[in-house]
Order: sequence, then C-alpha cells, then structure tokens
Amino acid sequence: MEDDELDRIDELVIDILTKSDEPLTTYKIAKEVGVAWSTVNIHCYKLKSMNMLKEDVVNPEYGRKKIYWELTGKTPKLSEYLE
Repeated sequence: MEDDELDRIDELVIDILTKSDEPLTTYKIAKEVGVAWSTVNIHCYKLKSMNMLKEDVVNPEYGRKKIYWELTGKTPKLSEYLE
C-alpha cells in the first residue's frame, strides 16, 4: 500500500471527524473507531502529512497535553475515494 493511499482506518477517521461538530482528541477517535490509541495516532499523522487533517495541541497547566484533530478544507469526500 502506498503512503498516499487511504486504508479502512483512514476512512473511518475521516468519517468520524466529518460527522463531528467539533475537533476530536486522538482518544475519542480511537474509542469511536474501536482500535488502539496508537493506531489512530499513526493514521492521524499520516492524514496530516497528506494535508487532510490539522492538529491543535493543548497543553493544560496540569496533566498531559491533548491533541485535537479536525478536517482541513482540502479533505476530499470519501465518495471520491470509494469510486
């Protein structure tokens, strides 16, 4: 599989973010997809490298940083990939 090809997990991540009214954390996306956090993390960074996602890193005063993901305007509709 080429790096610029979307696989099923990429499609699920895009679908979940398309349906969401707000950016989602890696953890929330992983729970929705039903796979490990690390798997979603890899796929989100892959989609970011393809200019399909953008990240927003939030560093709270206490606790761990959170990364929120949202679609960019360049994210194609899944139907374009499924044809």
